[in-house]
Amino acid sequence: MSQWFVQLADKVYGPVSLEDLRRRVAAGQIPPESPVREGPNGLWTAASRVPGLVTPAWGEASPPVLPTLGELDSAARRSLLPLRPCTDCGQMVSQQASMCPRCGRALLVGTLDVPYRGEHPVTVLAFFTVLAFAFILATPVMVYFGADSLSVAMGATEAARGRIAFFTAAAYTASMVICGMLGQAVGAARMAYYTGLFLGLFFGPLGVLVAFAVDKRTQCPNCCSRLGGLARECPYCHTRLRWEQRRRWY
Repeated sequence: MSQWFVQLADKVYGPVSLEDLRRRVAAGQIPPESPVREGPNGLWTAASRVPGLVTPAWGEASPPVLPTLGELDSAARRSLLPLRPCTDCGQMVSQQASMCPRCGRALLVGTLDVPYRGEHPVTVLAFFTVLAFAFILATPVMVYFGADSLSVAMGATEAARGRIAFFTAAAYTASMVICGMLGQAVGAARMAYYTGLFLGLFFGPLGVLVAFAVDKRTQCPNCCSRLGGLARECPYCHTRLRWEQRRRWY
């Protein structure tokens, strides 16, 4: 007697006989589009494509409602989620399926090597780092003298001029550091750590808003979805990833 396995949500159930599987499909406990396979090493195929599985034989009585499989819970019976679309044909398949039941595309690959060259070339990163230090040192001084000149034009006393210039430069420096930190936090979620930092530092609140549009995340080589950080496994196709750190000079 052949042994069959069925995949519902993220779990595989079986072995069950073909007759038992046919009765459960007819009872509505197993949707016709569920992946099934014959034997532990068979290929996954939609239940509707197995001859004689979905449509009962002529003259067969309506099957009674059978109890659910031992480990089948109510959430799995209501929905096949989590699902994902096949990158070739668009068919929605289980995230645990090894191949698409419609086009046969392999969805689970063993381990793929992913080269990671960093967010920026080393030369570009060094240039903007030096520029950031010069910007941090020079602009507060410029703001200090600009505020002092403005207070002179307004007729402020010498003591008031010093206080106005100092507090203006201090407020500018604090706002510059805060915007840089905010830009860094926004960019870190998209692997644009230094880009967000420099945007917030150089352009203030406007740079923080621009950082939301920057996305330097690496794509999965199997399903082309964006990866969050140096993930060991793609959250969409569950392909295992092995990162190769490569330094980029240009």
